[in-house]
Amino acid sequence: MVEFKCPGHNTEHIPEEVLKEASIIFPNAYTDKSGMVALARTQKEYRNEVFAKVPFCVTVEAEAFGADIKMGDAVHRPRPNGRRFSSLEELSGIQVPDISKGRMGEVLDAIGILAESGEKAILNIVGPFTIIHALINHANFFNGLRKDPSKIKEILAVIENCVIQYGIEGVKRGAAIISYEDAVGVQDIVGPAIYRDFSGPSSLRIINGIKEIGGKFLIHLCGRTSASLENADMARSYVIETGKASTYDQALEEVLAKSTGPIVVGHKCIAWGSMKMDQPYVWGIELT
Repeated sequence: MVEFKCPGHNTEHIPEEVLKEASIIFPNAYTDKSGMVALARTQKEYRNEVFAKVPFCVTVEAEAFGADIKMGDAVHRPRPNGRRFSSLEELSGIQVPDISKGRMGEVLDAIGILAESGEKAILNIVGPFTIIHALINHANFFNGLRKDPSKIKEILAVIENCVIQYGIEGVKRGAAIISYEDAVGVQDIVGPAIYRDFSGPSSLRIINGIKEIGGKFLIHLCGRTSASLENADMARSYVIETGKASTYDQALEEVLAKSTGPIVVGHKCIAWGSMKMDQPYVWGIELT
């Protein structure tokens, strides 16, 4: 059984030195492409990392589906301000949003700006269960899983379509890595049965859907997401040797340089960029 302990990187505050260097004004870093680019570049330099990452929260996709998001600051990341939908019937009316609009559009523009300026950019995206968690009370949703599974699958299909479009457009704009997580949908939270029937297959469809665009990029799975897939026999891991790379970022950069098409990696955290590696390898993930 694969185990992965999440380091909780999404709750990190932004260092004061970074804010001063980038002249960040909130909530611009969460809502405006210029603010995102400035913060991404400055954080990369401050942490001595290879890649510049955007966005800095897990609420962008949910907001596009109508979630009310309270924008954060240097200490508190954006978070849901209540729940938009009170019933499964209301949630079932969601449609695929226009990813060129709103914060999704700003994030994609930021990826384009970073890539065009020579930065190696990472687009952080989240999966359906994490998005749904910001839209409706969790108890109402889980009741629907038991009472109306067909409606749940219809809702998931709409969200999957959006996330796939988002990831593909990120690659088109120049993202070197698509970082994917569905923290609310991992097996140890939803349980083996729901993971097997809903959450796991949903993540598989998204990962495979993004891969279909082809080209030279990585899909980096959150360690909890990749561990859940492997423990549910939906994926298997294998070692990718990375030679002289001393940090995780450098290892990912080497894998990317040698790739000839999309490669899925996981069992580690994308936030471990400048962390020294004990062993010179990355975990490749083969979906089954």
